[in-house]
Amino acid sequence: MNRFVVDRIQTGTAALNVPQERVYELGNDKSVGIVRDTPDLTFTLDNLSVDTEVEALLCGSTDPGADADGTLYNLALCKPVDIVSPFKSGVGAYDVVEAVAVPQLTLESVSYRFGLRANATEAYTLRGDSIYYVPGNAFVQYEAGDGTTTAFTFNSDDYTPVAMTALPYDEDGVTLFALNVSVNGLRQRRGVDYTDTNTGITFTTAPATGALIRITFGSKTPRTAVYGPGVHTTGGSTDSDLVVQGTTVKPAAIRSKDIHIFINGTEWSDIQSVNADYRATLEDDFEFGNAHATSRDYAAAPDITGSFDVKFRDANDMFAKLQTITGVAANRVIGPTTSTLVDVRVELWLPEQATKTVLKTLHVPDARFTIPGYEGRAQQKLVQTLNWQSDSGTLNVYKGAKPGT
Repeated sequence: MNRFVVDRIQTGTAALNVPQERVYELGNDKSVGIVRDTPDLTFTLDNLSVDTEVEALLCGSTDPGADADGTLYNLALCKPVDIVSPFKSGVGAYDVVEAVAVPQLTLESVSYRFGLRANATEAYTLRGDSIYYVPGNAFVQYEAGDGTTTAFTFNSDDYTPVAMTALPYDEDGVTLFALNVSVNGLRQRRGVDYTDTNTGITFTTAPATGALIRITFGSKTPRTAVYGPGVHTTGGSTDSDLVVQGTTVKPAAIRSKDIHIFINGTEWSDIQSVNADYRATLEDDFEFGNAHATSRDYAAAPDITGSFDVKFRDANDMFAKLQTITGVAANRVIGPTTSTLVDVRVELWLPEQATKTVLKTLHVPDARFTIPGYEGRAQQKLVQTLNWQSDSGTLNVYKGAKPGT
């Protein structure tokens, strides 16, 4: 993702749907033909990583390992990302022989799942419209605009770049070499914003000083990186076209014993599972003469929802917790229309450390809970689900602890 190796992936799936309509006509017992529209692609990424690398990349960080503790990642401000997937030649061999490129993906949803005696999991869903199978290697090249330079040569993007010849791709009768070009996350249109050859691209107007240019292309030139059996690490860049970060190994996964839940600043006990979901409604923008969406933007504020399953230790504990999430005094009745805004904080701690080390914090400043029903069962302890939703659609993700906590 944006040149960084994503760790602890369990599944990575690119599902492509090409809308098709069969056209008929009067007086003909066969269809005239099939009309195809702009493709729609859904990319899902499930992993056990509990640091903030993915959130940082989605929010535009060019080096997540360099981001300081306390750095805030607002998912509503996420930018499009480019993903490439190299294929190794076989077991025990680590050279890349083929690759897939999935550029210009926009975040649609994130699901955080934390349960008892289970690994903490995160699932990201992104939307795009393109997937390219490259008979060689796929590259995402970074360049910085300076306000004057218009021409950029395809290269490996190492600290010592190697010039490359791009593989061609035929689309609607036109031969392309750059599979995707974006400036500050905004997709550029070939023939309007830039032109390309097999050696590079030339912008019609030079990108502004400081603009982040990303170019995705395929090439037969081998990668300089070798992806061996070792564990990927985190905490600083290396000289590689796909950056495997630094020297500090993150945990393989974490369990419930290392997850702490705070409501209005007070840690809660007896929680059995925690869910937190971010979902945005994306609107695709299209134009005449373009086989791709020009952009995808949020049609409204994202929907932030979640739930806690709680096994109350006794009736007094249940009522105390309900009073906290409703703001109702102890001498008053709690009813279905009673609610108040609650600060919810979920901290994920680094396992088995002598001192507290927070890897990631999920923070919802304005959660509003729904009063639960109940379901009593013979020979079972009562577990109730407390559902909540953010009033403003805010889910803040911090690297490390939330400042001030």
